[in-house]
Amino acid sequence: MSTDKIDLQALVAQFSNRDLPPVEKWNPSVERTINMRIDRAGKWHYNGSVIERARMVALFSTILRKDGDNFFLVTPQEKLRIEVENVPFIAPLMQVTGAGRDQVLEFTDNVGNKFIAGAAHRLWMEQQDDQSMPYVIVRGELAALLARPVYYQLAELIVE
Repeated sequence: MSTDKIDLQALVAQFSNRDLPPVEKWNPSVERTINMRIDRAGKWHYNGSVIERARMVALFSTILRKDGDNFFLVTPQEKLRIEVENVPFIAPLMQVTGAGRDQVLEFTDNVGNKFIAGAAHRLWMEQQDDQSMPYVIVRGELAALLARPVYYQLAELIVE
């Protein structure tokens, strides 16, 4: 097991402009499970306690990756499996500009990622417990659940 420690301050400084680390290129040999969980409401927990520091959650979200059905925090040194109850992000904001074919839907998730619906950020619905749940891809295989007000806002845009 590696004893190298990750310098979180250096990582924050390096990726402070919302540039994301190349986690998809990192394939560390050390893989283990840690007691971290993202609940259905998008709250991050460590050892049973909610992580209250928004900047820490935002930092962890930059090194999050989904491999198959599993979620990992990935660094060049290790790959840490975490539990995600539904999806790792919630999208509580949507801004609509334009109309018709020129209409643009920009979403903001709970850690500050901004993205525009389209081929790389597709929207879809899933049936769960007799409810239709709306989702959008944030990046890679990582998705956000649309918050209920955003879902209703989106429903108002539907045209026959």
